[in-house]
Amino acid sequence: MKTRWVWLICGLLFSPLASAGEGDTGRWQLRMSGHHSFVFGETGFGGGVRIPWEVLIQFEISDGEYLIGSGSARLTGSEEAVSRPPGWFNCRQVEGTYLDSNLALHETPRVRFSGFPVAGSLHGGRVRLQPGYSPPGNYLAVTYECVTENPTAENWFALAERGKQVLGKRQDVETRRDAARQIARVREVASLPPESQLDLPLEDGWTFAQGATDGASLVTYDLRRLK
Repeated sequence: MKTRWVWLICGLLFSPLASAGEGDTGRWQLRMSGHHSFVFGETGFGGGVRIPWEVLIQFEISDGEYLIGSGSARLTGSEEAVSRPPGWFNCRQVEGTYLDSNLALHETPRVRFSGFPVAGSLHGGRVRLQPGYSPPGNYLAVTYECVTENPTAENWFALAERGKQVLGKRQDVETRRDAARQIARVREVASLPPESQLDLPLEDGWTFAQGATDGASLVTYDLRRLK
């Protein structure tokens, strides 16, 4: 499928309720949805899984003041196998565990914070949202396994390790070979938005998106006033 790039689009949709002031009073929701492709390998050469997710932030405004906000994050839909080139790698998500920074053991897949508080403030018709966590922020941890029987992929492990170092991927990998196959079992962590403060216009129907539908990541943002 031809890659469809979607770049940052600000102020795409507007409504009569978009002006700052008394019309902003009420409950609002920011929906962030997309996917992340976990790949053991380099661009164009590697295998992995694409995992869809959704993050919701709801907040309340009264008389021009930000009152309270909360967020939630979850996995959505089904995983999709990734193979570059197509047909070279057979990958699937598997059960696994990982140690967090506090040396606590968790099962995968796991969203670090399925729920979290969100602070905020209003400035000149814009809202600033600050999630209630600090680095490493919120993230999705998964375990997946990839297998290839293609003899042309002989250098897969070496190239994937080089790609990991160059791109700074948060991967923990176990690899093995047998007579006909190369097998990689990968534990990987990827950040979920918002990674830090968000600053956006307080406009009902405001949307933007960034990434590619079949690329490494895709994030769409949709701000709505709730009735």
